[in-house]
Amino acid sequence: MKKILLAVIFVTVFSSVGANAQQVFIPQPPAPVYIPQLDPVWMHVQRQVTANMVNNPPPKGAAKNSKTTAKAAVDYTVFNQRQENYLPKLLSQTGKGNAAEQRQAEQFYSAQIEMYERTAAYYKYPANDVAFALEYFISNNYEIYYDLVTVPVEKDPWAKRAKNGFERLALLNTKKSQKITPDQDRTMYFQFKEMLSAKPEFRKMTDEDKQKMTETLAITCGVVYEGYMKAIEDEDEQLIKQAHEAAKENLEKLLGVTIDKIKINYAGLQLQ
Repeated sequence: MKKILLAVIFVTVFSSVGANAQQVFIPQPPAPVYIPQLDPVWMHVQRQVTANMVNNPPPKGAAKNSKTTAKAAVDYTVFNQRQENYLPKLLSQTGKGNAAEQRQAEQFYSAQIEMYERTAAYYKYPANDVAFALEYFISNNYEIYYDLVTVPVEKDPWAKRAKNGFERLALLNTKKSQKITPDQDRTMYFQFKEMLSAKPEFRKMTDEDKQKMTETLAITCGVVYEGYMKAIEDEDEQLIKQAHEAAKENLEKLLGVTIDKIKINYAGLQLQ
């Protein structure tokens, strides 16, 4: 499925691009994407997810645990969201750009959070939920790495591998079969709700901590998605490879295993 609904604008977020490409100031835009100002929050996200990560399939019916969660006294993964975001302004002010460039950077980072919130609303998930932010981050980076994002057929990397029309049809059918389904997304979502809620250190986190975690996941994912869609639009093979590498590093950094050991199926997220 196309988890992210759309990129509002295409921007250049990687370093090796054409001189005539549209430029938007981002504090640190090397490839793979690295935003050092996010490190403290990002490391906290890693610890919460990687420590004692569930490697076995969730119990049968895990995707139906919404009733159980609804009856719980406290829904630990949901937070009371502050109206104003925490990170866009902070990230823009730590850059070296002038006032106009900082405004552009803040707008860009805010756009990634807005895209995340629109996606949550469209698929009927709560945006103020760290579990959904994790599912969003993992499924989108996974689909970017494997070129499973929905894009125009004439620019689709899968279609371009075909030698003829029959092979193209077969490849596109294979791509469709490998895309993450809504049921798999939902299983992952409840998998993270259960996993995070079981962690005493997570239950102690404040609403501000959880919102910053969610914004970090939304921004980090959105930057790679923007770069990938720009690469697809321009049919820039080098930029596509850089997006693949950035998505790969996002997943490996978060989950603590190599990309080949990360699988998503009807049992949810599996680390082999």
